Amino acid sequence: MLNTRGDRLTDRAARDIIVALDEATGLNDDPAEPSGPYVLRHTFGTQLVRAGKDLVLVAELMDHERLDTTRQYTLPTTADRAAALNALITDHRPERTRLVRGW
Repeated sequence: MLNTRGDRLTDRAARDIIVALDEATGLNDDPAEPSGPYVLRHTFGTQLVRAGKDLVLVAELMDHERLDTTRQYTLPTTADRAAALNALITDHRPERTRLVRGW
């Protein structure tokens, strides 16, 4: 039986479901690839920002009290940096592609 408060799932019950899914799918088998509730939450916020959603809306959906907390989802990733460098390189040297693989 899941622990609920009225019609809402508790934080602990949600965490238990995510951990169980991680274990059932093998997502948590690689320690280099973190998984769990925090990663799922961060992915949700990041995807909203990358989809062009307003930062104030994302902050509200993430239940952040301060907009500065939500700004973490706007930071460039290693893949973003590599893509930007590759675009710069290929714009000037089209014969060379995918030179930058990561940092």
